[in-house]
Amino acid sequence: MIVEDDVILGWALERALYDAGFGAVKIAASVGEALKHLRYAHPDVVLLDLPLRDGQRSLPIADALDDAEIPFVFLTGYREMVSQRHRRRPYLTKPASAEEVLEALTSAMAPATAGDV
Repeated sequence: MIVEDDVILGWALERALYDAGFGAVKIAASVGEALKHLRYAHPDVVLLDLPLRDGQRSLPIADALDDAEIPFVFLTGYREMVSQRHRRRPYLTKPASAEEVLEALTSAMAPATAGDV
């Protein structure tokens, strides 16, 4: 799932994920839309922008993803908005290349190995 309020960027990211072999990519542009989707689906990984439409921040989505143990990567230009709870999450600064995004998402989905904290 991609949580991004910029429609053009969302479409570009979706295309890059499809091209890389990801399937059934859902785009959500608001907190409500993303949380609604999470009630009915369990995505493998989520790409999460922080500021969304109408001044909303995606931190409630990050909390829900963390509670459900769904891996996610922040993709935003606003690192200072990341809450203390999620400071150790993978983070990419916009603009990021498709290769950087794919690498971060793949890494986030990789199971932790013995000794990882």
